[in-house]
Amino acid sequence: MADCTKAGARDFDGDGRDDVAVGNRALTGGQVSLLTAGRLVPLAIPDEAADAIGASVTLTRVDADGCADIVVGAPYTKVDGKGGAGAVYVLYGGGARPYRKIVSPEPQQNARFGSSVAAYGGTIAVGAPMEKERDGAGEAGAVYVFSGAAAPRRITQDTDGVPGNSEKGDNFGESLALGPLPDGRLRLIVGAPRERADGPGRQRRLRSARSTGAVTVIDDVRAEKLAAVKYDGESEECGYGAAVAHLPGGRWAVTAPRCGMAYINDRTGPIRKTGCRACAASSHPMSALAVSPDGRLAVAWGDSATVLSPDDERGAGDQVVPTLPGGDWPVAFYGSELVFGRPRDTPPQSVTVYDPATGKHEEVGPEGGPGDVEGIGEALG
Repeated sequence: MADCTKAGARDFDGDGRDDVAVGNRALTGGQVSLLTAGRLVPLAIPDEAADAIGASVTLTRVDADGCADIVVGAPYTKVDGKGGAGAVYVLYGGGARPYRKIVSPEPQQNARFGSSVAAYGGTIAVGAPMEKERDGAGEAGAVYVFSGAAAPRRITQDTDGVPGNSEKGDNFGESLALGPLPDGRLRLIVGAPRERADGPGRQRRLRSARSTGAVTVIDDVRAEKLAAVKYDGESEECGYGAAVAHLPGGRWAVTAPRCGMAYINDRTGPIRKTGCRACAASSHPMSALAVSPDGRLAVAWGDSATVLSPDDERGAGDQVVPTLPGGDWPVAFYGSELVFGRPRDTPPQSVTVYDPATGKHEEVGPEGGPGDVEGIGEALG
């Protein structure tokens, strides 16, 4: 059991240094590791039933013991006999408490609950992007918000105060972000990168219209009555909403990776756009976002990355991260350094720790060897 009295906000094991939670794809159903003190340490799987654990992950303080906790999704977990219903686990830092398992109040076959997770304090948001709507619309998607002892809140595009319609193939909740506004409200950002511009009314089938993607922003997710704003993508098939992030001061960010674009927004809409510097080599790059404690934003693609300040609208201080071995997606801040996952890499596998001050990088593999892990760093948090 660790001493959490002097732990920082991103310190899971109580050693006084920042950590990064690493989700790995594995043949045995998934794995979670901790990047701590320059080592990649596999953590014990909390539940034999967990399947695809590590598909999503975030590091936050859920309880008040001082150590950070890990919230991790296992979206292929069977629940109540329903395969692929999905589950989420809270691994409490410091080792003082047993894990907590979170499932949908109405588990649904192949809903993929836990495909995305976001957390702030004791509030946890979970995406189930493959969940059917109650009228049968497949893969419409839903988000569940868990806060303390309160009953979980289910949010879809059919929820009062939320624009749009829950329609087949929207995948609402494929990406999530959660963070505080200056006035104390808690903002939820929901990405639906497959949302289609299919006209008015509810569509029962996938129409010929191509997806533009969308982001829904709820500025007070704890309010009795929700009020949300929906932002549609500018172009078809760009995947707008593939990654979202909450930024200090009330701004938020989103990527449209298939068009190699990222946007920083405030209440008026986009205030800055930035392009992927090396995306021309790939028509379908991946994307990820990470926010540092001081407000910098890291945008990672399949083959390049940029660190920028949201306040620097001209981009004069942007720092381009060179292409690293094995690619550089996803991304997380690790103290003053960056860590990049390498889920597409083949053995020997590792994450890459990059120091922006020196331009040097180091490959860090799992203690004890890769075992049966086949995608290290598929999710970082």
